[in-house]
Amino acid sequence: RGHRGEITAVSRRGLLPSPHKKGTPIRLDSADILLGTELSYFVGWFRDLVRATEKAGGNWRDVVDGLRPYNQRIWQNWPVSAKRRFLEHTKAWWDIHRHRMAPEIHARISEAVQSGRLRLIAGRVLGVHREGRTLTVNLQLRQSQALENLEVAIAYDCTGIVKDVSTGSIAVVRSLTDRGLARPDPLRLGLDVTADCAVIDVDGAPSDKLFAVGPLTRGTFFDIDAIPDIRIQCARLADQLAG
Repeated sequence: RGHRGEITAVSRRGLLPSPHKKGTPIRLDSADILLGTELSYFVGWFRDLVRATEKAGGNWRDVVDGLRPYNQRIWQNWPVSAKRRFLEHTKAWWDIHRHRMAPEIHARISEAVQSGRLRLIAGRVLGVHREGRTLTVNLQLRQSQALENLEVAIAYDCTGIVKDVSTGSIAVVRSLTDRGLARPDPLRLGLDVTADCAVIDVDGAPSDKLFAVGPLTRGTFFDIDAIPDIRIQCARLADQLAG
């Protein structure tokens, strides 16, 4: 609060979430959804759907929101190879359209970028070193691969959810994996779980006592970061355990 100096934000692609805009999600039947296709074919189908929706007076948000009830099924029907390609090439672009920001916040951020108060850098952080009261952040720029050093007063790590659950700092998760009671999913996004959220051990057996919900189950469900989706997941698990 009250900071008037320059702010630098670094991410792999230098992207910002898109703003929300009022619209109407398109109506899709489960028979309309392409399941188990090649990623490139699915992306082409998605783009065609966006173009058709825009031609009818809608916008891409209507398509993204219309697909939401089917996102988990789409993910679960892809082979691991397609999931890896999606994570490497498509996920960053999907995220800025799927996880949007309020228009008011987007306007303030855009103004800060245009005025030079906020600088967006596409690249990666190689290291951070303290020199007295100053932090030196070592960067590698994405496009040119050039190295750049930033001297800053404060650095915030906003990377969010850990990308590899086996290297995370959550003690209970590390304890479960170390003891063989749980294992990472094939993509190492979280714990390996069944469709019923039962944790799978190192030998591939699902537990009848251990269950996981939320982002820890991204490998199985993928689109499970938002509260509404986690709420549905928890309700289904509660019904299952109570029954």
